[in-house]
Amino acid sequence: MHRTDQSRWQHSHDFSDDSSAAERRTRIVIGITATMMVVEIGAGVAFNSMALLADGWHMSTHVAAFLITALAYYFGRRHARDPRYSFGTGKMGVLGGFASAVVLFVVAFLMASESVHRFFAPVPIHFNQAIAVAVIGLLVNLVCALIFKDAHHHLTTNTPTATAIMDTIITTSTFARLTFTCLPTRSRP
Repeated sequence: MHRTDQSRWQHSHDFSDDSSAAERRTRIVIGITATMMVVEIGAGVAFNSMALLADGWHMSTHVAAFLITALAYYFGRRHARDPRYSFGTGKMGVLGGFASAVVLFVVAFLMASESVHRFFAPVPIHFNQAIAVAVIGLLVNLVCALIFKDAHHHLTTNTPTATAIMDTIITTSTFARLTFTCLPTRSRP
């Protein structure tokens, strides 16, 4: 039987750019964010601060999102030339974004239930210590946003940059909540 050379009809399905720098930066931010997550959750429990606890668990969703992004980078790089992926491996980023959203929803539900519990059974909060941890969290988020600056250039991998920026905004709100909660209230006539 005669076989024809089909190599001239075949082409690469590697549609991705080199993302090794973005992958490396993502791994660095995973370490930084995971460390700060543990600090915020621990401080939230120790200082009875729901704001720190919520921010720490919120950071856990970012650690999960960054891990999914790192996995998508790895999977995309490993299977970039695999002919079984005829349209490339770009869908991994989209699926990772969906998985991150599901995890964020679960954590938001758990934080809402804890907030309702604390509304009916309030606990004293150590504001000064909690504010110090919130400031450190804000600085960590700013550093992570700077690490991601210029690292991601297309839609599916631009998510970590947006995540770092949004986390900075959320940590700022945590700092503001702690600051305004500890301000003395005026006495009413």
